[in-house]
Amino acid sequence: MDPQVGAVYEVLEDLRGQLYRLLEGLEDVDVNRTYPGLQNTIGILLRHLAAAETYWVSGVAGGGSQERHRDAEFGREPLKKADLVAALRAAQEASERVLARLDAQDLQTPVQAQRARGPVQTTKGFALLHAVQHLAYHLGQIRLLAALARHARTSSPA
Repeated sequence: MDPQVGAVYEVLEDLRGQLYRLLEGLEDVDVNRTYPGLQNTIGILLRHLAAAETYWVSGVAGGGSQERHRDAEFGREPLKKADLVAALRAAQEASERVLARLDAQDLQTPVQAQRARGPVQTTKGFALLHAVQHLAYHLGQIRLLAALARHARTSSPA
């Protein structure tokens, strides 16, 4: 793997490892737990992370499909942890295939992406860095929600 692309890969792997370790202690009830004043559950964030990684790495940087149903990522139906982990693993495997074929020169390649403010012209390098930043951001949220879930489990009467 190209050393510059490899650096992105290593950071993604580190963040994913942290996420998977965090999920080991959680159950379906935890990933679906809601809190007053907060919109997202752990499950919603996990589904969103899998879809976003697929979009930014496989779609934008990798030249694959950029079809995405972002609003559906935030649906409120109950989710199964096993299904979410499988979706994260599938996104990871697809990302690994893309990263294996990119090199430093590819990172400067212009691409179009869809952002909340509309279509933007950017680079494959930006798409990869955005995927890293996005995962790190939501990992922090998931850490907090997981701590709240563990607290709720231990403090509620049986």
